[in-house]
Amino acid sequence: MIATALLTLACGLIAGQFHHTFGVAPILGAILCAAFFLRPRELFVVGLGGMLVRDLLMGLSLFTLVRFAGIGLVVAAVVALKIRPNLRSLLTGLLVSSPIFHLVLAVGNWATGTCGGFARTPVGLVQSVVSSLPYFQSSLVVDFLFTALFLTAYSAVLSRTLVLRRQEQAG
Repeated sequence: MIATALLTLACGLIAGQFHHTFGVAPILGAILCAAFFLRPRELFVVGLGGMLVRDLLMGLSLFTLVRFAGIGLVVAAVVALKIRPNLRSLLTGLLVSSPIFHLVLAVGNWATGTCGGFARTPVGLVQSVVSSLPYFQSSLVVDFLFTALFLTAYSAVLSRTLVLRRQEQAG
């Protein structure tokens, strides 16, 4: 439970430091990392909790609900994919979850008019999705980097815990 809380706070606090135009979304990386070690219920805590921390720092809005829907779908996809601790599984999770999240954000932007005044027509929806593609491209790279960062940090904590247990058993 401590690892879940730390991962939730870390991803929310880091996400709260960046404006969305930079494509920084550590919450997806945290979810992918957490999928290696945590139960599905805890994945929802990490994802939704991290997003809540982020939005409390950045400011709550109608778009908070859109982000919650996106993160909820990402966690559902990660659970359905049964992400395992190997590169193939990680890349599959990343290539599925990142587009889901950004498609939800683009549709939510179109529906709420938060980041752009797209007409609420099918053409406006397409324009919203197309306008989000540069953001999606940069965030895909950042998602991968944050996944690696969280995985490294979590592995270090796990390794340290195992070393301490072995020392206690030996001594």
